[in-house]
Amino acid sequence: MKQRLSRAMSVRLGIAIAVGVAASLAVAPAFASAAELGPANTVYIKANGGLRFEAPKTIVEGEELEVLNTTNPRQVGPHTFSLVTKGSIPKTPKQRQLCFTPHHICKSIAAWHGVKGEGPPTKNPAKAGEEGWDTLGSLTKPGDSWFTGTKPRASITQQVTAEAGTTIYFMCAIHPWMHGSIKVLPLSAAG
Repeated sequence: MKQRLSRAMSVRLGIAIAVGVAASLAVAPAFASAAELGPANTVYIKANGGLRFEAPKTIVEGEELEVLNTTNPRQVGPHTFSLVTKGSIPKTPKQRQLCFTPHHICKSIAAWHGVKGEGPPTKNPAKAGEEGWDTLGSLTKPGDSWFTGTKPRASITQQVTAEAGTTIYFMCAIHPWMHGSIKVLPLSAAG
């Protein structure tokens, strides 16, 4: 499944680099030991084996969640880690193709980041609701989101303030086939 981002998508987020997703999809997957993977509460943005998120299945409310970009922005472009409602995630190739047009979630995510026209993001991270990761956005309501920018190994760490029993859904607005979810467990599940 080779996909390319249009130049317009990149420009809408103020990116002046070419996006080469097809090259990253051809790289063979690398296998790492548990010690090499780092903390369990980390969402990795990876390119080996295709652009994707690797995330824990669960997290305890109040714990910190790190998002770490392990891709090369010069090869595949930047990413977003954007909390969205489950129904906002584009599911079909056509929905992903239209994602940066009016009345679609990728365009909404750009607005959460303060993007005007073809300008750069002015809010990063884009915060909605309480401090930390807790607010799922949609076409009509902003959500929490982070734009990785163009520096290699960029990361952000924030507390998960979403209520126990909820699921946080996330996606990348620049690569809308990238998405995932994490179930938030009660504090009593810790340890």
